[in-house]
Amino acid sequence: MKVILMNQNTKVLSGELESDNSFSKIYEYYNIDYAPLKIHTAYYSKSISNLKAINSWFSERSIPLWRDNIDNLLRNLNIFSPKELLDKAYGLSLSDQYWIKRKEDKILWKDINFFDNDFKYKKYLMASLKYSNEVSNIDKMSPNNTTDGMVKKAWMIDKNNNRVLVKGAYSEAHFEPISEYMASLICNRLNISNCDYTLDIIDDELVCKCNNFLNKDEEIITAFDVLGSEHKDNNTSYYNHYINILNKHGIMDAKDKLSDMYLVDYLLMNTDRHMKNYGIIRNVKTLKWERVTPIFDTGNSMQSDVIEPFVDFYNDRYKFFYSRRTLNDILKYINISKYDLSLLDDLVDELNNILDKYSDIIKLSDIRKNKTVEGFKLRIDMLKKYQSLN
Repeated sequence: MKVILMNQNTKVLSGELESDNSFSKIYEYYNIDYAPLKIHTAYYSKSISNLKAINSWFSERSIPLWRDNIDNLLRNLNIFSPKELLDKAYGLSLSDQYWIKRKEDKILWKDINFFDNDFKYKKYLMASLKYSNEVSNIDKMSPNNTTDGMVKKAWMIDKNNNRVLVKGAYSEAHFEPISEYMASLICNRLNISNCDYTLDIIDDELVCKCNNFLNKDEEIITAFDVLGSEHKDNNTSYYNHYINILNKHGIMDAKDKLSDMYLVDYLLMNTDRHMKNYGIIRNVKTLKWERVTPIFDTGNSMQSDVIEPFVDFYNDRYKFFYSRRTLNDILKYINISKYDLSLLDDLVDELNNILDKYSDIIKLSDIRKNKTVEGFKLRIDMLKKYQSLN
């Protein structure tokens, strides 16, 4: 099937899309500057296959096979693979403005995009969050076809017509929603830009919710794609390479924004800051790199994936670009003098109250709860000590 990749109303390229939702051929480029950055990079590179790049980009839009509850979700959707969903809603997402259409289609972006147009979400939400519910006749004209990440999640529309991402939990402690909420509390105290999460209970399951931080003229470009967009010489670290690229595109506060992210990750012991859960926001009309993404995806924190006897808040491994460091290693990248850490003092009690409130729902033992509260206090105290010495 011959299709056209679109960015809003701008044609990017045409290609042959096979029945397994892979591209077998690229016929023509129309406006390569409006392509996803990964495809744009491949177009100007002699070492990257254009076809491989578009297939990599397109397949990454699908729900990953390692998503928690994936077998149940696939059964409820009556499909064998998440890739089957990629063409069900024109490949649309709430993380960017790309979509695909058949060459003969007369449909317009304004008529189908999920920023402006409503979608049915209740059944998809139920099937995404629950392990055993039998849900039938799920409407596949949905942005939920293109959600990334391991944690079970789905988009919904609230009473104010906001697009809201709902996320559950999957780890040993089921702390993911609480960790996202605590990250927001830290950020709000310290005036750090963040995806402001709230807590809720849906069908007896603890979830966190966050409004979409993009508007209909914006897209997320991940740090992974940013780093791959320009050659790095051997004398430059990935950290500096990333900052240099952002500075080149007019984002001059990149170092400060990374400092904010590292501080939150240090306090909550986030061990999953991979390069797809931070990046930049680009305007798809002007192609201007607008700003760094607010902090999001801090769920895998507070030793949530560690079994109770081995919970340890002193140190852990951290994903730092293409390497793994200890959490203590990221201290040198935190501009520690700019933060008033006394503003965090009440958060230890806040965490204790939250864990008390939801302990029955997440089946939290007193031992685990006490270890977590004491561990969080330890992280704040350690950071304060580091600040006093620097």
